[in-house]
Amino acid sequence: MKLKSILLLSVLLVFSVTACKSKKADDAAQPVEANMPAPNDNQKDINQGFELPEIPPAKLFQHVQPEMFKLNNGMDVWYVYNPMVPLMSFKVVFEQGASADPADKSGRTSFAAAMLKEGAAGKSAQQISDDIEYIGATLQPNVTQDASAITLQVMTQFFDRGLDILSDIWLKPDFSQESFDRLQKIILNGLKQREDSPGTVSRLAAASAFYGDAHPYGRSIDGYIDTISAITLDDLRSAYQEVFAADHAAIIAVGSIATDAFKSKVNERFGNLPIDAQKPQLKLISAPEPEHKQAVVIVDKPGAPQTVIRIYQPAVTAPSLKTLPWQFVNIPFGGSFTSRLMQNIREDKGYSYGANSAVAPQKLSGIFLSTSSVETAVTGAALKEFISELSRLPKGDFTQEEFERARETWKSELVQSFETQTGVLSTISGLYLNHKPVDAINHFARQLQTMTLDDFNNFAREFPTLDTATIVLVGDKAAILDQIKDLNLPEPSFRNAEGRVIQ
Repeated sequence: MKLKSILLLSVLLVFSVTACKSKKADDAAQPVEANMPAPNDNQKDINQGFELPEIPPAKLFQHVQPEMFKLNNGMDVWYVYNPMVPLMSFKVVFEQGASADPADKSGRTSFAAAMLKEGAAGKSAQQISDDIEYIGATLQPNVTQDASAITLQVMTQFFDRGLDILSDIWLKPDFSQESFDRLQKIILNGLKQREDSPGTVSRLAAASAFYGDAHPYGRSIDGYIDTISAITLDDLRSAYQEVFAADHAAIIAVGSIATDAFKSKVNERFGNLPIDAQKPQLKLISAPEPEHKQAVVIVDKPGAPQTVIRIYQPAVTAPSLKTLPWQFVNIPFGGSFTSRLMQNIREDKGYSYGANSAVAPQKLSGIFLSTSSVETAVTGAALKEFISELSRLPKGDFTQEEFERARETWKSELVQSFETQTGVLSTISGLYLNHKPVDAINHFARQLQTMTLDDFNNFAREFPTLDTATIVLVGDKAAILDQIKDLNLPEPSFRNAEGRVIQ
């Protein structure tokens, strides 16, 4: 009997489990909605008549204006007080750069700037480096074609100590022969290595071909192997006296120290520097504007897997107020991911990871550049697309959608450029060095509020035509020549990795 009872219970248990599984399978086969209760009238009407709140238009952004004053000796100071972050960003600027270097001493100013941290006030380069690192600061001289600067960034609590170090390297550099010999070798080694960078080679070749070898802008800021080798320590001392003199210095700063306290600190250190009020102000280096004709330049890199395409055309100068509308127009052409160049060459054709353009204004002459690195096999096809887009640009046929997207991008980038002290310092310094009105950017931001598509396209029609373009191609010469032969371009010339003409 017990055995029969156990068997019966086992059979019943199997049937029960099977039934449960069948029920679960039936439930799983039904759509979710089938297992949900029917909505009542209140649930049916829950989304009816519900309106999302309207998002108000973004407010007009107007960046803070610097307070402008002079030290006791007449030195200009522009200061932006920003108490939000306990940080100081401080820059001494000088209105002369590499373009003042003699042709046979190219790289002289850049070399002299690098020497400032190689020993000062009796301290070695290592001691200066240790002092900077100890307070968590960055201190760096730098040189462009038009200007030079010494920039300090340091936590506010260590600002006084940072100023002491900056003051030493600016006003008491050693310029020792030992440091000169060591640094010269380092610079020469770097110049030898840059020929391995196709992008750097393209910039050297484009500048010298576009401006001409005799023009200051056509020469390398860092110099060349032969010019750096020929520079002497006395050359650097002369460059230092000429470029980094207090007579032509100004201070631009952003930070969390109250304005009155900041004035006191900088006056204490720099307000008594001897400045010759009768000394004539620096003048822009004079050089005739070259006659820009369409040209093709090739720098041969046998077997290179890629070709660097770099195209230079004339643009507005840095002091011009037209730099802002030109940079605005560039956004939908090649200055953003949704731009025409990027969408054509990357997204549509797949020739490159990226293609872009930029307006690069300088004091004497500006550059409108377009560039990309493409696979060697599509060099000709990619260049053809660049030519097509550059030919279209001065026709001024941007759409309303492109214009509105560019306007929002410009507004966003303007705000982003003022999010950090570094961005504020860079922007304010540019206004000062290029002698622009301090409210130039704010004024243009207000203009954007009422600008129309017609206005925008009229600015686009000011851009240069393709017959002014210098087209530089760095890559395998044989492959390049074969692919561009049917593009109706001028006969190419050839330059070496330093950008100099191959005779």
